Formats: sequence, structure tokens, C-alpha cells
Amino acid sequence: MTDERGVLRRIAWCELFPWLIIFRTFRLAISPTLLFVATLAVGLTYFGSWAGGIFLLDDNWKVVPPPAPQLAAQTPVAVSKYLPQEGSSATEGYFRLANPFYRVFRRELNVSQAAYYVFVSLWSLAVWGFAGGIITRRAVVEFGTEETPDFVETVTFVARRYLWYLLAPLYPLSGVLLLSLPIAALGFIAWLHGFGFVLAGLLWIFVILAGVVAAWLLAGLLFGWPLMWGTISAEREGDAFEAFSRSFSYVYGKPLHYLFYAVVAALFGALAWAVAHYTADIIIEFGFWAFSWGAGDVQTPRIEKLANLSEIQHLWEDDGNQLARCGGILMALSIGLVKLIETGFMFSFFWCAAGAIYLLMRQDVDDKEMDDVYVPAETPAPHTPLTTAATPTPVPSPAPVPATDAPPPPNERPVETVQVPPP
Repeated sequence: MTDERGVLRRIAWCELFPWLIIFRTFRLAISPTLLFVATLAVGLTYFGSWAGGIFLLDDNWKVVPPPAPQLAAQTPVAVSKYLPQEGSSATEGYFRLANPFYRVFRRELNVSQAAYYVFVSLWSLAVWGFAGGIITRRAVVEFGTEETPDFVETVTFVARRYLWYLLAPLYPLSGVLLLSLPIAALGFIAWLHGFGFVLAGLLWIFVILAGVVAAWLLAGLLFGWPLMWGTISAEREGDAFEAFSRSFSYVYGKPLHYLFYAVVAALFGALAWAVAHYTADIIIEFGFWAFSWGAGDVQTPRIEKLANLSEIQHLWEDDGNQLARCGGILMALSIGLVKLIETGFMFSFFWCAAGAIYLLMRQDVDDKEMDDVYVPAETPAPHTPLTTAATPTPVPSPAPVPATDAPPPPNERPVETVQVPPP
């Protein structure tokens, strides 16, 4: 009887537990190129919000904005109890990007406030359509093929599909808008005449049906929009419609799988965010600690208080603090850069996690392997044939006539001349 026992030498944990790729997102999120892209996008997002506030909001609302409900506060208790109570790079990035769209649907907004949130939503979508595309493209290629794509090739790939990144979330929103237009017309009739209320009551059953469709669209968009970027970044035919259909299919096809991956990413994101946050605090605090050795206990708190960009408006006040205020503002610029990079890491982690979760959901729903990521083939350089001088074609010589022993024809026989002697 033969002994068929073997020795277990290696366990492929990533094949047994594919969701372990989520724990690789931290290393990818802190790469310099992705941090640069995310930090630049955060700065552009802040700039758009600031510019929109100048042109679209009145002065009173800028100074004392009304309390705005946050999307995070609307998370169901059954879900939120599994999420970390402290900040997480995954959840904070998600809610910060989704909040402007959520606020558009508030009923208490006036026209200027609604226009402001629409502008901020579209501006954020335009900025993160490109930046999020770069990060998710890098994530799906590196997690799927175990290769690091070239940065220029990644930017080129995203630039060619930028329109799809931009339009994919607008597909379900456009459906919601079309459903709301007849209901808005019904409300306008009620505003004109009291008969509109009777008409609304008669037609309200159709409003309920429209609400069912709108709820399906909004729920799929609310949970599935991060997967849209992964679809466009990973698939050969990744366009806006495929991103819309795949994200909704994954969310409604296996919601518990999606919830599990999201919880794992949120828990790991809380640890990653703590590392980034305390690293930034140590960097800033180290500077003031070393500065206090020379400045003393009196000047250091003074300059620390003035290290705020809001002090720009008091720069020219003659209160004896002009030089200290100028130095504090310059310090605030450097401190603000550290904070900006910290926020950039949060969004970099979020998009890396979104790419990883997309690959996992695609494997669960479509049964596609992780490494099935579209990578455009390199176009070979055109081959130029070598030009050679034309050589003359030799003219064949006539074939020789074969020798034969047959006598020649009579007309071709030689005539013999006989010489006769004289008599």
C-alpha cells in the first residue's frame, strides 16, 4: 500500500480569501503619484466651492449657513453599527463626495442655494471624474495584473474615457429628473388654481409609481456610484452605460457581498486614516516644538495663534503685530499644504478601495478572474522596407541543339566537287 500523504508547503491566501487585496490599498494610496493627483484634486474642489459661493450665495448665507443634514447622519442604524464610529478614509471620502448631490434634494433650499449645490456637485464630478479615474485605473491594473502601469499611459487612458467618467453618474440622475418634471408641472397647476390640488389627488397614485422608480434609481446610484469608475477603468468596452448597468447589477445582485467588502474597507480605512492624521499632527507639532526652543514660551503661542489664513484680512492693521502676522500667514500656507496632503490621502485611499471592491464584486457576480483587466496593446512601429537597387534580369541563352547521328536532309547535304584530269 503506497503512502500518498504530501507536505503542505504554501497556502495561497489571496486565492482562498480574495478580499485580502483590500489591505493592499494603503501601500498604493501613499504612492507619491497618487497622493499628488488626489491632493491637486482636493485643492481644485475647494477652489470650485469657494468660487461658487462668491457668485451664487448671498452674504448672509455665506456667513451663517443654515444647518445642513449630512448624508452620514441618514445611514441606517443596522448598517452604521458595523462601521467605525471614528473617521475612516473610506467612509469620509464617500460622504464628502456624495454630500453635494444629497443636498440638492433638500426642499428648503431657495434658487441660489440650489444652484450653488448643483454647481458644486458638477464641479466635483468634473474634477474627480479625471482624478478618480487615474487612481482607480492604477488600482485595478496593479491589483489585477500585479504590474505597475506607466503614469503617462494611465493619464492617456483616462483622458480618452473622461467623458464616460463624467456621464456615468448622470445617467440615473437624468432619469430622476425626467420623472420629476411631470410632478413639478402638477405642483405648478396647484400653485395657479385650487383645482390643481384635486387633480394632484387624482393622479397621486402615478406619483407613487414614479417614486418607486426614482427610489430604485437613487438607491442604486447612492451605493453603486464608486463602482462606475472601476468599470470604466477595467473593461475593454467601459463606457457610461456599461458602468451604469454593472454597478446596479452588482449592488442589487449581491448586496451582502458588497456590504461585507465595504465594512472591511471602512475598518481598515479607519486605521489608515488614524495613521495619516497623527502623522500630519506630528509633522506640524514638531515644527512648533523645535521653534519654541528659540522663541520661548511667550512668542511661540503668539505665532501659533497667528498661523491662520484668516489673518490675511487683518494684515494691514496697525496693531503692532504686522510682522508676526505676516510670518504666521506664511507658516499657515505650509501647514495648509500638510493638511491638504492629509485630505488627499483620504481620497486616494477611497478610490483605491473602490477599485479593489469592483474587482471583487465582478468576480462574485460575473465570475471573471481578477487579472481580466483591459490593457491596450502597444502599437508596433511601422516597418519601412529597405530600398535595394534593381538588378537586371538575365536573358536566358538559347538551348544548345543536341548532337545526333542521323543524316541531314537531301537539300542540306554538301555537294562534292570532283576534279577531272585533262585528256
